Amino acid sequence: MADDTITNPDTNPDGAVQQPVEQPVEQPVEQPVEQAVEQIVEQAVQLPAPEAAPPEPSIAATLVIEPEPQSGEGGEWELLLGKLRQWLDQNELNNLWAQARKPVTILAGLVGLLLVVRVYSAVLGALDSLPLVPGLLELAGVVWAVRYGIPKLLRSSERERLLGGLSQSWKAFRGKA
Repeated sequence: MADDTITNPDTNPDGAVQQPVEQPVEQPVEQPVEQAVEQIVEQAVQLPAPEAAPPEPSIAATLVIEPEPQSGEGGEWELLLGKLRQWLDQNELNNLWAQARKPVTILAGLVGLLLVVRVYSAVLGALDSLPLVPGLLELAGVVWAVRYGIPKLLRSSERERLLGGLSQSWKAFRGKA
């Protein structure tokens, strides 16, 4: 077992670890915290010499603004009106209307169509709420179909004439007549 041990040069024969002797370090005597803070504050707050300080600006008692030499009082309203007149004189309004004519027309058409559908829906709702009116309107539709529609659809010559008239009306409506 004595052969299996590894000797450490820092250990004594009895197994205690030897530590090197430290040299005494001279440490400065610590100042109280208050004195250290005061010293730091004094160093940070040292003011520059009076001759190096920039002069303080003086406060003006009155401020005088002279108006620019223009034909009028000026002001924001006059400036706005001047820019508006300049823009109108450049004829930009006509160019803007030419660019926006088609979308504005489409939008107006959609609003008109929406209005017509709403009014039509309101009229049908009012008629539907009256007693006997829906049944009478259905009966009127059946009578019309029997009286005028069937005789024109039975004969081929009448059918061709009816379809030709409908086609002509459709072309006139679309503007291709």
